[in-house]
Amino acid sequence: MQKRSLNGIIKEVGNALKLVPFSCWQLIVEKEPEYREMKSLSQRYPPGPFLVLMIAAGLNDFQLKGRAEVAYWPPLRRHLENSPVPNSLNELELILEQFYQNERLNYLKIRRLRRFLRSSLAKKLWNMTPRAASEQLKGIWHQVAIIMRQKPSDKTIAFSAKTLGIGLLLLNETGFDFAGIPLPIDLRVRSLTPFLRTDDQIQRFWNLVLEELRTIQPQLTHLHLDSLLWQYAGAMDKLSYLLNLGISRESAEYIKQIFEDLRSSRI
Repeated sequence: MQKRSLNGIIKEVGNALKLVPFSCWQLIVEKEPEYREMKSLSQRYPPGPFLVLMIAAGLNDFQLKGRAEVAYWPPLRRHLENSPVPNSLNELELILEQFYQNERLNYLKIRRLRRFLRSSLAKKLWNMTPRAASEQLKGIWHQVAIIMRQKPSDKTIAFSAKTLGIGLLLLNETGFDFAGIPLPIDLRVRSLTPFLRTDDQIQRFWNLVLEELRTIQPQLTHLHLDSLLWQYAGAMDKLSYLLNLGISRESAEYIKQIFEDLRSSRI
């Protein structure tokens, strides 16, 4: 492994990902398990309660029984579809408690659920329109961090901002500003850059890659980039994953090679 400059690696990764057309980036977000599995609920729940649900579910997406796309979001969706639509925060709390009782770290997850759902923010969101939530997305993200007594950059807090963003997309609200909200760093995303030691370093690395990407596609946000990284890192056949997005074979092979080089890099 030859030593390389960090700026050189960032430029190389950014240039590779510039080959992904914007239409593919939109498809990538729609392939996220929280988008696919919660779509039916977005059509069944009133908008405010649905957004509260999305944040609550995002806050407890950790220490799962298996892969999130199999062991968390599908069973959560089935549980909610088999339960009545809640008319209050108390009813939603009871419905979700029934689900989390059977999850790993159930006591912790129920405590986190109660802390959020019993907050003044959850009460406010319950009656909020998608447009108002869109305009206040960053403020909501910071308030969630305060309520949960965590840093805004912590994985579950950043991820709850992502699930809120996906919830807004499912409600056909696209005008929100996601810039500045960091990537939620989990094992999959961490595995792509083994040469970086801390989550802060990883977030800064991908922030700089995103800046490079936004020079030609200013619409891109961490919502798009995190979705690609998380799905790519978890794909068994990485080339097929890229090809199935509609990326040309030449571009897909180049992106795959860059990611392989990234994993073996030293700085």
